Amino acid sequence: MPEQQEQFQNAVWQVLEAVMFENWLRFYFISEKPDAPAGPDGETPLFLAVPDKGMERIKELYPHLLPLAEDMNGREVDFETSRRAVCTFVLDHLDGKSMPKDMAATIFESATFQIQMQLFNAWVQMHEDQLDQGFLEFGAWRKLFAQWRETSGGRELADRLAMAGQSAAARGGDTVH
Repeated sequence: MPEQQEQFQNAVWQVLEAVMFENWLRFYFISEKPDAPAGPDGETPLFLAVPDKGMERIKELYPHLLPLAEDMNGREVDFETSRRAVCTFVLDHLDGKSMPKDMAATIFESATFQIQMQLFNAWVQMHEDQLDQGFLEFGAWRKLFAQWRETSGGRELADRLAMAGQSAAARGGDTVH
C-alpha cells in the first residue's frame, strides 16, 4: 500500500476510534440529573457522568482519548454536543499531530470514513442487547467490532455500503476516496 494511502487509512481509524469512544462513553455513562429542569421538549436533559474511578481507568488504558472524556464528563449530552466534542477532539488532538495537518476535514468527508461509521452504528444497534448485559471496557468494544467486521455479515454490509456510496458518487452525490 502506498505511504499516502496507508497514512489516510490510519487517520480514518484514529477518527473512527474517537467516534467509537464517544459512543461508548454515552452508552455506559449517560444519566439524568434528577434536579435538572426539563428542556423545551419537556424531557429531562441527559448528562455524561463518568465516575472518578472510570476517569482514572481511561487515563490508564486510553490516555490518548482522555481529553475527549474530560471534555464531555459532567456536561449535558445530545447529538450536537456529542458531534462537536468529537470534531473538537479530532482537530485539537489528532489533526497535525498523529495525522497530517488539515487531513481531518478530508477524513470526515470521505466515503471510507462514512462507511466505517455506518458499519459501527449498525454493529452497535445489532449488538445492543449484548453490550447492555454488563459493562465492557472500551478495548472490548474495539475488539468485538473488529471481529464482527471480519465476519461474512460484516463484510457483506461493508460491500453493500461501498456499492451504495459508489452509485451515489456516480450520480454526483459524494466523492469516493
